[in-house]
Amino acid sequence: MEQTFDYVHELLNRQMALRAKIEESPIAGEVSLSYGRDFYQEEVRSIGLAMIRDGWDLEGEQLMLDYVHEHYPTRVEDELNWINKMMHYLGAITDTFIDNIQAEGYRWLQGNVDMPNEYALFYPVHEMDEFGKLSHKLGLNTLVDLKNQDELEQLKGWIYYRS
Repeated sequence: MEQTFDYVHELLNRQMALRAKIEESPIAGEVSLSYGRDFYQEEVRSIGLAMIRDGWDLEGEQLMLDYVHEHYPTRVEDELNWINKMMHYLGAITDTFIDNIQAEGYRWLQGNVDMPNEYALFYPVHEMDEFGKLSHKLGLNTLVDLKNQDELEQLKGWIYYRS
């Protein structure tokens, strides 16, 4: 139970820090959140998947589903599908994987949360998408340049190909 509390405590701290960053941004009033494009949901997803990977399957899944049920009640089934997909496709960040995505012409890794975060989820990108651009405008650190070896050496989290 104490470990579950630790995850939730970290999540709440990260969400408070995120809220402060967004509120400080000059474009804060223009930010609209939607399912799958919600900075707070991404924090919940990162922590929830970390809980699942650490053996807290039911608690991690419930954490993610509770958030979606509260904010996007019509998308609970979509979130269940997303969780199942992530548990099958998330991979470790290895030198070989980085070499392979560089060879495929990817330029960055797009993270789902403000870094540093040991539970971040990354996907390789050729060009920044709208969510990445919004993250950048808000001052969030979510992009990792694949040419910057210093950033890659300290990278923690999981990686997947976005479909």
